[in-house]
Amino acid sequence: MPLMILCLCLALLLVIYSPLASRGAREGLALCGQVIIPSLYPFFVVGNIFTQLMAGSRNQDAGGGRTRRSRAMHFLLRQPPAALGAIFLGLLGGYPLGAKTAASLMERGALNRAQAQRLQLFCVNAGPAYLMGAVGSGLLGSRRAGLLLFVSLTAASLVMAFLSRFWESPALCPAASPDSSPQAPVSSIDAYLLAAIAQATKAIIGVCAWVELFSSLCALLRLLPHALWPAIPGLNVLLEVSSGAVAVVRGGGATLPVLCAALGWGGLSVHCQILGDLRKTSLPLRIFFVSRLAHGAVAAAICWQLGRWFPVDLPASVSSGALPGVRLWAVSAPAAGALLFFCAFLILDLDLRRKI
Repeated sequence: MPLMILCLCLALLLVIYSPLASRGAREGLALCGQVIIPSLYPFFVVGNIFTQLMAGSRNQDAGGGRTRRSRAMHFLLRQPPAALGAIFLGLLGGYPLGAKTAASLMERGALNRAQAQRLQLFCVNAGPAYLMGAVGSGLLGSRRAGLLLFVSLTAASLVMAFLSRFWESPALCPAASPDSSPQAPVSSIDAYLLAAIAQATKAIIGVCAWVELFSSLCALLRLLPHALWPAIPGLNVLLEVSSGAVAVVRGGGATLPVLCAALGWGGLSVHCQILGDLRKTSLPLRIFFVSRLAHGAVAAAICWQLGRWFPVDLPASVSSGALPGVRLWAVSAPAAGALLFFCAFLILDLDLRRKI
């Protein structure tokens, strides 16, 4: 009942203040078309191909050529070599990709449930293209600042990865929830591409849907009384990471450690993008949220220390918050739309050929 009342209230606000919600929706569409799709979609395709390849070669990991790598991975992270792909994709591809790859590897039998759960504790990261391009150059006016943020967040993820090996909580591997049965791997090139593009397109549509929803909700925060407006940056950080970053900078509180903590948390929009993958691995949400808070805190501490060793001078406009018209994107929306169109056309073509 409380959830129903909340939904009705939100629907009423969206109807009454539709111009404000529409503005947030347009900003969300611009963010999807000019940042998320161009930067994430290729990595989604690569990630899906990777999981299919790992499903086909998982039985080879016990061979003598991989024994040393297996021992090193087990000693450092208590993970098999297959986990390396999810770690690298999570660090390079962007927020939802690492957690999605971990769930896919579990479904295909390359990881067990406990290993996939541990990966999801630290594989949710901002990618270098977003941090150095959108946040660094576009928002802060300093690519060096974006590099510092990327190094800090990556180092925090590696710290969380090492600490996760010592976690023996029963909640991380529920005894009553057996591992998913492995899916049969595909064998031909066209089948690899068809499966990868179909899954990547489905995933990117889901990501954009959540971004669109939370962008509209963030726009409605302007309806709060003026006395509560100082809390809007914090609420933006809680809800959506890109809007939160802009709000922190416009609020004049854009110290790099604070911004790093916000990016390490990721926002509820990012968390909702991987809810389905968390359900697949049965990772409890309370443990996931604690890991996100810990990741943000560790990243902020690392960023503060690195900032003392390698100082970064931000423009005066960033310190004052005077950033009218700031945008977290710098690429073409028509190109992103064309990319989705041709991917959809390829899916249809391959599907028709398979039926014939």
